Amino acid sequence: MKKTFYRVCHKDTLQGLWYDYQGNFTGLIHEDFNFCANNELRMDFDPEIVGWLSATETLEDLWRWFTKEDIQKLQDHGWFIHEFEAVDYKLYERFQHIVIKQDTSTVTKLITLNDMNSVESLLHFPQL
Repeated sequence: MKKTFYRVCHKDTLQGLWYDYQGNFTGLIHEDFNFCANNELRMDFDPEIVGWLSATETLEDLWRWFTKEDIQKLQDHGWFIHEFEAVDYKLYERFQHIVIKQDTSTVTKLITLNDMNSVESLLHFPQL
């Protein structure tokens, strides 16, 4: 069954803050974006989830990983909340979060935070 998920990633590459889209560790959250609340959270490499992307089932769950202040600052560097549709997903036990299958998931929206109380979806998002 197709479900909606949310993920913070780069608007052009869709890479995350710990790993790039090919699964290579970047550690951007530890260095370039160390203002993020979870900048000390280590996500060690695990071959079990290569080809899977970390995501949340709701925006409320996303705020547990990134604060709204984090997101606003990340937007200045090209990192946004993306809404994905996925049919292949599972709970990744080791870090207790949802992962979605990279090659069968589709970006449906790019979401921007205009201020602390407003979320706006941009309708025209180029598919990679």
